[in-house]
Amino acid sequence: MEQTKFFIFFVIWVALGISSGFFYIFNKDVKLKRKLQPWLIVGTGVLFIAFVIWIAGIRVEVLLLVIPAVVLISALNLKLTQFCDSCGRTLYPNLLNWKIEFCPKCGAKLEKR
Repeated sequence: MEQTKFFIFFVIWVALGISSGFFYIFNKDVKLKRKLQPWLIVGTGVLFIAFVIWIAGIRVEVLLLVIPAVVLISALNLKLTQFCDSCGRTLYPNLLNWKIEFCPKCGAKLEKR
């Protein structure tokens, strides 16, 4: 039963990853991205926590680890993800460059948030 639950989780998580990847890569509508991003990030976090509860059960020690991790990752995604107003590219900082000032695709200066 646990393997079946994990398989269902894995299939849904991969489908979610592929569909969100297509949305962020191919959709150039920056206003739509900015509008949907908080909903997508929070929804994905809640879905992940729901999957953990479904697979592992309501175990306090698991939830004390998973919930803060999901909240931290979601907050970082919300704070650090940027969108180029010129070309619509979604920009994620990396370990070497936390502050992105110019779009690497088109060179446009990014708005400060």
